[in-house]
Amino acid sequence: MGRRSNTCIAVLLVAATVLSACSADPGGARVDAFEAKRSIVDVVEHTTQSIGGEWSVYSGPAAESCDRAGAAPGARWSYIVERVAPAGVDPAADVERVEQAWEEQGIAVEHFESGAADPLLGVRGSGGPVTSIGFNAFPQRYSVTGESTCFDGSVDDLRGAGKG
Repeated sequence: MGRRSNTCIAVLLVAATVLSACSADPGGARVDAFEAKRSIVDVVEHTTQSIGGEWSVYSGPAAESCDRAGAAPGARWSYIVERVAPAGVDPAADVERVEQAWEEQGIAVEHFESGAADPLLGVRGSGGPVTSIGFNAFPQRYSVTGESTCFDGSVDDLRGAGKG
């Protein structure tokens, strides 16, 4: 297999790992809707502060459904922010900053890169205060995508109450 195929397989394995973490009940720790929302917002904001720059909300925090092993379906919050990367950014250095920020918060991290000659960089994380989180350090556009832990709750109720 060539380098490109190996990189594609590695990216697919990381994505599968992150997605499978989304359906797991995080160690039996229970949080409520407010705690989960506060947690994902805090982690995403801490991530963007570690890099700096002007970020804008792309989506969320938005309520969505999730599955919990051996339990009734629940809800979680998703939150996505982005920024246009100005000239002169150093994606590799920013990935390192994010990795350090996440490890300080108990989030396990994995690097990824595209298979191109000039690879696109990023890092994915899971555990700690989140189910999954990702940082894409593409030279034209940076993004942070996070999902809170899954909690007891109804997405319909959260959206209907103006909480989503």
